[in-house]
Amino acid sequence: MRRILSNQLQDDLVASFRTELQKNRIINIPVLAEQIRIRNEAENVALEDISEWLMHYAKSVSAPMVFEKSPLDA
Repeated sequence: MRRILSNQLQDDLVASFRTELQKNRIINIPVLAEQIRIRNEAENVALEDISEWLMHYAKSVSAPMVFEKSPLDA
């Protein structure tokens, strides 16, 4: 079951996605999802839900994706 996200979180997801794609021409799903989760911690949305949304959106616009964690996360 897909979680319904607040308008604020959806706006952040779309804006972050577009910025990342313009800047790097590729979406690093785990890194971007964690950045979004931290900025919206009060929403209490699981990292997996944000990652799922990012993957779905990337597929819908044929954006390239990678799944590499930041070296700082190691």
